[in-house]
Amino acid sequence: MAVTMILATAYLLGSIPAAYIVAFIWTGGRDIRHIGDGNPGVMNVWDNIGLTPALIAAAGDIGKGTAAVGLSYWVSDSHTLAIFAGLAAVVGHDYSVFLRFKGGNGTATTVGAWLAFAPLATLYAVLLTSLLFLVTRRKRFAGFVGLNSMPFITFAMGYPRELTLGIILLLAILAAKIVSFEGFTPARSRVKR
Repeated sequence: MAVTMILATAYLLGSIPAAYIVAFIWTGGRDIRHIGDGNPGVMNVWDNIGLTPALIAAAGDIGKGTAAVGLSYWVSDSHTLAIFAGLAAVVGHDYSVFLRFKGGNGTATTVGAWLAFAPLATLYAVLLTSLLFLVTRRKRFAGFVGLNSMPFITFAMGYPRELTLGIILLLAILAAKIVSFEGFTPARSRVKR
């Protein structure tokens, strides 16, 4: 029963549409699903509304993933439960009950989940992503490399194998959602000037 409650709560946390809420407030009532590519996620906010609202939306989405995993660790020290709580939050973000089972790609929520069960590794991956972005000015390329570095970083740092496998699982779910929605095209990777 406790496991079901944790996973259901993680899903509902993930379902909170941070990008939708931020865009609605920031633009005076516009629906992010009718802006840009229609994806109610951080990247669409950044591309079409601005960096500041995107950072606010990212904080909300990261917080959802972190809170879901944190809740699972509060109830149990099981890494498996933590991984599934993170997965439930990402599924909630991707298929939000508040947006008629539509949602973003789940990148920030995935990072939030990782932050809760592999904090130092996640910070290294974020640092790598930030440095690549500063050098190349390509958001999606930097994110792609940073995200895919996570399993290698956690393995190199000696995190439990179970967590590394969980990170790979979350990464696979994220990749499938991104490819199904938008692919990875160079034209979308550059920062707008």
